[in-house]
Amino acid sequence: MTLFQLLKQAMPEDLAVDLLEEQKHYLRVVMRCISRITKALHSENPDLIRAFDVLIEMQKIFLKNPPENLREDLPCLQEFDYIYRGLKDVSDKLMELQPEKVITFLQFIKNQPQNAFIKYMNQIMAPK
Repeated sequence: MTLFQLLKQAMPEDLAVDLLEEQKHYLRVVMRCISRITKALHSENPDLIRAFDVLIEMQKIFLKNPPENLREDLPCLQEFDYIYRGLKDVSDKLMELQPEKVITFLQFIKNQPQNAFIKYMNQIMAPK
């Protein structure tokens, strides 16, 4: 099971749910691991990361819990904000280091409904 699959399972179905302290810590630990792996890509061989698989798992997270559902009154807004910022960092690194794989992913899902994750990557990867 990948870290993204763990994150997807740990995310609640409803963002309005107040997470237990253990759940908050677990989400942060998973995101820190993902962040460290992503940062290591700069010093390691980026081809070791299966970018297409990572992007598919990220898409599943965004489909399950769209960031558009975040509201100021959510009890765990800070934790979810941390997660979405971390996911943005991961997608930014993948677009920088493996743009061809990101483009392949975007072509693969082009007929699926657009969400914030896909719109963001399409905007960044659009030819200038």
